[in-house]
Amino acid sequence: MSKAFPDAGYRGIRENLSRWVEIRNAVAHRYLPALDYVVIPFAQAGLLKTESVLVDIFGPEYALGEKLSVPLQLSGFRDPDVLRSRKKLQASLPLDVQAALARAYDAPVELLADPTYMMRIAFIPAVPTSGKSPDSVAYFVRPGEVPTELEETIERYVVLPKPTARPNFSAMQVIDEVHRRTGHKLNTNEHAHLSRELGVRPGRDEPDKTLNIGYAEYITSFKRYLYSQAWVDLLVDRLRA
Repeated sequence: MSKAFPDAGYRGIRENLSRWVEIRNAVAHRYLPALDYVVIPFAQAGLLKTESVLVDIFGPEYALGEKLSVPLQLSGFRDPDVLRSRKKLQASLPLDVQAALARAYDAPVELLADPTYMMRIAFIPAVPTSGKSPDSVAYFVRPGEVPTELEETIERYVVLPKPTARPNFSAMQVIDEVHRRTGHKLNTNEHAHLSRELGVRPGRDEPDKTLNIGYAEYITSFKRYLYSQAWVDLLVDRLRA
């Protein structure tokens, strides 16, 4: 990729392709429909940049835009049911795939802002000039073509928060890592006891739920907890004390 796209202006597409290789290797030949929702920003960015590269290298007669129709489907804006369904689907992905996706999103802010790496869309409510009242209206703004009166508002409110990796260690992986670092071999009952004593999980006989996303998350689709690196580090510190 570095030979095909050597210039600094191609950094976004190089990183985009690298993420695709990593995700592909993690997915292997598994059937994971839930993955579609997560990779859309990377897919759209890669598609648009591929079109741009084709035109730059071979000329406008090789452009695909006039020959292919790519639909954009919307299920309503911030529909709570849609968001819950998407989160549930994403949580059902295998842990190694979730980890690969977390690394893709855990990129420098300037790379996340590069539309050739990840394509994001800002929706701005607008009233149609016809005066009619449609179900919903979206005003699409192309990069570099933001109206002057909107620049300050978009810069102020459309932000790129740096994502944090979600918990992705199983209890056994936590136990193995703690054993590797401290030599202390916990069993699953001891680990569960410590997680309750330190307020990471609810008390015994209480409903399972996420108490502190910094240490653990209860995945309802798996009916089990996943733990973070911070939880591993906390256990290591406690056991070494």
